[in-house]
Amino acid sequence: MNTKKYHHLMKQKAGTLGSGQEWSLENLHDGLQYFFELHGRYPKSDEVDEFEYLPSARAIQRSYGGLVALRTKLGLSGPVDFTRGDTRSTVAGIAIRRSQDYEEEFYHYLISNIPEVRVHEHKVLRPGNISTDFFIYLDGKEGIVIDLFYAENISNLGKIINIKLKQYIKTDYPVYLVLVRNAVIQQLEIDTLMKNRRISLPKNIYVLTEESFKKILINLLTLK
Repeated sequence: MNTKKYHHLMKQKAGTLGSGQEWSLENLHDGLQYFFELHGRYPKSDEVDEFEYLPSARAIQRSYGGLVALRTKLGLSGPVDFTRGDTRSTVAGIAIRRSQDYEEEFYHYLISNIPEVRVHEHKVLRPGNISTDFFIYLDGKEGIVIDLFYAENISNLGKIINIKLKQYIKTDYPVYLVLVRNAVIQQLEIDTLMKNRRISLPKNIYVLTEESFKKILINLLTLK
């Protein structure tokens, strides 16, 4: 892949559409095409902001009415709007199948380290009818909640956590929100993001990478 031909786009990243450093349609096309070469698809709005070869999604919104309108104007092939029709259904179906695979794999990991009788899948906590991925019983009536999730990037992770907090905000059990299948996002990045939240995480809710969670699991349960 010849990346040198895209270096001129990096120089424009600090500029905005409509300013003295206006992005031409040709450069926008090149930036979108470069993302496609790297990922096999065109970017979504949050990915545009993080890609150093494109302007901000807000700038594209201001000048062209958004990323969907821009891609239509440029005549780029493939699904234009990721939020509609068959594209959305396909993405949702893939996500469901992936989540089922994650859960099955994680279940086998848990029961290889914890007595199976302690591990309950899809337990509903009451009051509140809170549906969990896993609930692990400790001594007596105590226990911990494990919720698995996947995030493409740290920005996407922040949005997912906001949604999950609404689900678990009313429970007093320790809740471990565990990022799976993305080793690119490091625990330090997550810790920094959670530290800088406008509203702090409840003290009983933790956000961990899969690696970090597995490191603390045995000590967490005081199991040998």
